[in-house]
Amino acid sequence: MPPKVKICGISTLESAKTALNDSADFLGFVHFAKSPRHLPLEAMSGLMQVIRRVNVSTPLVSVVVDPDDDLLTALKNDVRPDLIQLHGKESPERVAEIQRLTGLPLIKAISVSEKADLAGAHAYEPHVAYMMFDAKAPKDAALPGGLGLSFDWSLMRHHVAAKPWFLAGGLSSTNLSAAVQESDASMLDVSSGVESAPGIKDAGLISDFLKAAKSL
Repeated sequence: MPPKVKICGISTLESAKTALNDSADFLGFVHFAKSPRHLPLEAMSGLMQVIRRVNVSTPLVSVVVDPDDDLLTALKNDVRPDLIQLHGKESPERVAEIQRLTGLPLIKAISVSEKADLAGAHAYEPHVAYMMFDAKAPKDAALPGGLGLSFDWSLMRHHVAAKPWFLAGGLSSTNLSAAVQESDASMLDVSSGVESAPGIKDAGLISDFLKAAKSL
């Protein structure tokens, strides 16, 4: 089976349509003010509503970083994503609280630079639908992800997981085959690898990535 693909950082209907036309399995929408892919909640809600008029089956994911309860309540009641992705430093206890508060399936992203980083993933698994393993950002980075950085994919090869997981970080149409081969990933997440500039999705790069993934 080819890997499932999440195109993250969608901010326009055109990018969403391109991804859907080439069989993206998830679409991600970022709400984080420091990100070039940031969408205010009202804009995210409106875009999701329009997308659902043309496609009701592809899960739509709100990506947030260390959200407070007010933001989570707004996501649940106003934006209404199919899943919430947590891309900050949320503890397992906080993730459990978020699941109880929202009742929505969660994706928890873990930053990886060495094998020891994988050990902490197990504490999150009872509370999430999916895990995500992304490259660890530099200490002075303003963003926790979406930086085009990758990690040693072979670290994932022998990782024993209780939940399905996404591989993220530095993926592109030219390296995804090697990434899947080295990591045994069955799910991929891409953002900067399908952009012509930070936050600017490129239709050709989206299509190239999805076609390369679906051909595996």
